[in-house]
Amino acid sequence: MEFRRAHLLHSLPVVIHHALRDNRIIAFVDESQFAPELIVPMDEIGTATLKLLQPVDDARPMPALRVRIRRSGDLGHELVVAEYAAEEITVAVEKTLITEELAAALGDTGTAVTRAFVRRTT
Repeated sequence: MEFRRAHLLHSLPVVIHHALRDNRIIAFVDESQFAPELIVPMDEIGTATLKLLQPVDDARPMPALRVRIRRSGDLGHELVVAEYAAEEITVAVEKTLITEELAAALGDTGTAVTRAFVRRTT
């Protein structure tokens, strides 16, 4: 899982590229809505999340995980904090580093991407 800042056309907040062949996901995020210091921690959380999942051949009607991204001003010295539950992941991001629009879009697109996965059993 990789996050890359880019100047996106048509005011899109995020574009997800899911390369099925090598099981790689790249999130191109609007550079005006996503601070550069978020790249490393968001990459780490995305990679840790994908380790919980196993790809499937066909998209499922239900996502393997519901992804929720919320902005927070109460993270102490952390920029990003992830909380995993049985069927969802909630990622709290320092509110000055991401816009509300991008947070909502990342949650929606992240959830949609997990339809191509199931939870690992081991």
